[in-house]
Amino acid sequence: TPSTGLSFPHWFVEESLQEYTRWKSGKWLRTATRGSGQYKMSSYGLDVDLDTSPLACAAACASLGLPVALLCGDRVDVKRSSGRILELQEEAVVLGAYQGRLFYRLVSQKSEGGSLMEGGGRAWFWDESEAVEGGLQLIGEGRGRSVVLPKLNRFNPVCGGLKVVYASGAVVRSDLEIFDGSENLGNIPLGTIIPAEDIIERRLNSCGVARYLINHETLGRGWISGRIRGGKEEPIVEVIPFDNDDDDDDGDGNTQPEHYLTPEKSANEWYKHYVAAGGGTESSSPISESFDIESLDEFQALLSAGKIHGLNDMDSDSLIASVYGKLVDVLPHFSDGVECSFIDCASVLASASPKDEVKDFSSSIDANVHEVASESLVHVIDRLPSTKALMARIAMLRALNRRAQVALPWLPMRPYQEGSCILGGLHGFGASLERAGRTWDSKSTNKWAQVTSIASRFRSCRELFFTGTKRTFLEGVMDATTTPTPLSNDEYELPRDVRTLRVNRLKARRAMTSNDSNLKRKHSVFSQMQREMRGWSG
Repeated sequence: TPSTGLSFPHWFVEESLQEYTRWKSGKWLRTATRGSGQYKMSSYGLDVDLDTSPLACAAACASLGLPVALLCGDRVDVKRSSGRILELQEEAVVLGAYQGRLFYRLVSQKSEGGSLMEGGGRAWFWDESEAVEGGLQLIGEGRGRSVVLPKLNRFNPVCGGLKVVYASGAVVRSDLEIFDGSENLGNIPLGTIIPAEDIIERRLNSCGVARYLINHETLGRGWISGRIRGGKEEPIVEVIPFDNDDDDDDGDGNTQPEHYLTPEKSANEWYKHYVAAGGGTESSSPISESFDIESLDEFQALLSAGKIHGLNDMDSDSLIASVYGKLVDVLPHFSDGVECSFIDCASVLASASPKDEVKDFSSSIDANVHEVASESLVHVIDRLPSTKALMARIAMLRALNRRAQVALPWLPMRPYQEGSCILGGLHGFGASLERAGRTWDSKSTNKWAQVTSIASRFRSCRELFFTGTKRTFLEGVMDATTTPTPLSNDEYELPRDVRTLRVNRLKARRAMTSNDSNLKRKHSVFSQMQREMRGWSG
């Protein structure tokens, strides 16, 4: 095994392997939720990693009592929200499951102006009161191949019937919710027994009240409550125990229907029929199996072999991070932040390597993506390691960037040497201007004392961080420090706090085409903006 100049801590190698496995599985999607902070990077605990696998989505749908499974990418018409029937239906896309909840994101919301309301573009989850019949309607065929999802026992209770025990009887309403728009169909008197075959469904409404959907011979189809809402919550109906004498068969030799007590049991039964219908075959791809890593030692060996030959660790990882960042920009985004499909990334890198043995990838990727990879690696094309080793190295960089994204707001960006007149500078104060930006001059570092600091080490390793990681941090800083501008009384006037910058772009263009450097510095767009803002306070 070739050795690397750097030795990673054991815990970081394990974390990188977990990142590799997670990325390769292709079933995790990170997204912000409606519970996240107003600004990016301000509330990490409320961002979620959603499981997009069919089995997890089916289990979440079973806990909602849906008749079919809604999988990641399915579009749904939403007609209920937070216990109310929407006047204008909304359209949502299913994202995945988290802790047994099915998450979605609104993509079309009917409101004034036709745009999404506040929080509408963020992920949230449905509860069972919103999934009542007609509340969620699948648009099109869906990805679940129309396989029926078995209902849980708590939605389809196994009992001998219901007996009305409340003195005033049981009120039958037309809707699951108890509000003014729910029509009162009538009253079932005290002592009435509702047979088990007339009980269609049991479901909690938005207030947490257990409701039963029944077929009454005189009142018709409607909902009754299990208990009084509020007060002492006296019971309205009593569940009659199921007679177990003929639990196994009903006398004609027909066995009783199977009971499903947990969402997982219902999802497993659904998944068998889903696979039989031709679903769930993408996970067993031979291409994906060729990138399997069996042990931590194998992953560590791939990390060591993942360097580009002829470059040191820093230069090699910086180039790999740069190439991966460019691929993320042109490949379809799989999640919020710096994410792209494992197979897509491996396919592009394999096509760019002339000696890679794995070539039977899907050709559905745009040709421009392959061109971007080839142009980025053209000067090291003959020194590239295997694609599997490159993917292991990228997984290590992804793990580093995942930690860096959390730590960035707490790390200093400016070395304290730059604000010190004791430690040296171009004129005795601050660091040399030749050490930043495009005018970087490495010779100037020999003229001044180089004091070690977190910021200086962080700055020297800045190329290891993906463009998306830096962009997310800068956007979060900009959002958090933006001062809200009060609107003007006259809608046709600019608010008083909005300042105007006068920039002559024609003059700047003429200056930039000339060979006079002084003219460029004086009339460039940046210089004009700097002069305009010179007198601003704050």
